[in-house]
Amino acid sequence: MKKLLLFSLVLLFMAKAEAQKCKAKDMPPAVMEAFNKAYPNTKKTYCGKDSNNYQVSFFNGKAPVSVTYDAMGKRLITEMQIAVEDLPQTVTDYVQKNYSGEIFQEVAQITNADGMVTYEVQVKELDLIFDANGNFLESMKCYD
Repeated sequence: MKKLLLFSLVLLFMAKAEAQKCKAKDMPPAVMEAFNKAYPNTKKTYCGKDSNNYQVSFFNGKAPVSVTYDAMGKRLITEMQIAVEDLPQTVTDYVQKNYSGEIFQEVAQITNADGMVTYEVQVKELDLIFDANGNFLESMKCYD
């Protein structure tokens, strides 16, 4: 059951990125080299491609992770699912105040190539984006 849930969550990451599934052997060598260098002990991965970028998703032992690279192997974004309890309290307070009674459908910590952290909380059909301190930045319609 746990493996089925994990597999479902990883596939959710892939679908969210609107990626076409592909195999690791179909990824540019620079992408797989960068991924293998950053995550050398990762055994099972799920790969995908959108119009310009490549995603490699996996389970890091704690949570599903999705890493997006450009074709040259530069890491653009790392998105890791986290527990609601791991959010800054200001994020939780904001969601409870503005979306009372709604369920947190997905919660993730996103780190860009420069190391800047943001948080994403999906409620209803919206992705709510917060900065590293938990300050609300924007909401976007999600396309799951």
